[in-house]
Amino acid sequence: MPLLAGFHVEGNDHLILRALVAKVLLLPEDEIQVDFIDAPGRGWEFILEFIPKALNRFYSQCAQFAVVGIDNDGNVDLDEAAVTEDPRHPRHENHPGFALGDCRYCTITEAIARIRPQLNWIQKKPGAMWPILIAAPVEMIETWILILKGEPGIQRRRRSIQKQRLYGKPVATAADVMSVALPLVRSMTVADLVALTQKSASFRDFHDQITAFRATICGIADCW
Repeated sequence: MPLLAGFHVEGNDHLILRALVAKVLLLPEDEIQVDFIDAPGRGWEFILEFIPKALNRFYSQCAQFAVVGIDNDGNVDLDEAAVTEDPRHPRHENHPGFALGDCRYCTITEAIARIRPQLNWIQKKPGAMWPILIAAPVEMIETWILILKGEPGIQRRRRSIQKQRLYGKPVATAADVMSVALPLVRSMTVADLVALTQKSASFRDFHDQITAFRATICGIADCW
């Protein structure tokens, strides 16, 4: 029986994240069944506002795990601007400890912490132990794929340049994700995963979360 997973992410990112989770877990991709909340427009406000609704929904369906995520979404070319950080979209790995404000990763973490105590009505699945993974790619999920292709410095460039490099256009459609991004993820080897964790701090964080919860994610779905 497929693992049920709830993905509360923007646009078509759930397609890529599902493929990445399957790679890290060494599972066939079709063994992960995806549920998500759809809404027109989407964006950061949608992700943040709907975290309680999404997690309540996934928990009530007894999903084995959930993923909440959003691109870091900065659009400053750090090389052109000769800076180490985009002040409006700080990278989580660039500040010590927990910081709210403009850090999207920290803001998601705080929102999840508020809702966890309310996930308590399934006796065999305490909310405090339920795997909720945070994915905050720097600068966007396609950055991870470009790094995989051998462009580690690309994560410092603006979004439009990165989209153009991967898809040949500044904006990608679902068809582009299916035809360009997914084949690259699906062809990843174990060595590729290791290399990507070394070259991208944001991917290493996501990879380490999956690994830490592997036993629970792949364990018995005892409340279905």
